[in-house]
Amino acid sequence: MKPLRYTLRCALAGALLGGIAVPAFAHEPVLKCVLLDADTVRCRGGYAEGEAAPGGTIEVIAYSGQTVFSGKLDKGSILTFQRPATGYYVLFNEGPGSQAIVEHDEIGPPRANDRARWMRSRR
Repeated sequence: MKPLRYTLRCALAGALLGGIAVPAFAHEPVLKCVLLDADTVRCRGGYAEGEAAPGGTIEVIAYSGQTVFSGKLDKGSILTFQRPATGYYVLFNEGPGSQAIVEHDEIGPPRANDRARWMRSRR
């Protein structure tokens, strides 16, 4: 009987600790960027569970370390900017440990099956 109680206690403790750890990942930032045309990039930021992130900070940083562009996500969590001529990455920074990065070579035109309006229209 003792091994069964020990096993049940361990299982309960693991479930409780697991339940506490899961919410820590709930607000993981997510960033998606597409090319609207050869010179224009549009990014949409949010969180892993689908929440929008209006007012979130986006920085476009050249590989030299220089910030090329900085702005805030609009009420639709979208930001559009001119594509830099040199290598760069896009940083969605929500604080220490809460960052999403998209490298310039990951940014391309929307795939044919991407039908989201924010990827298609020019605002």
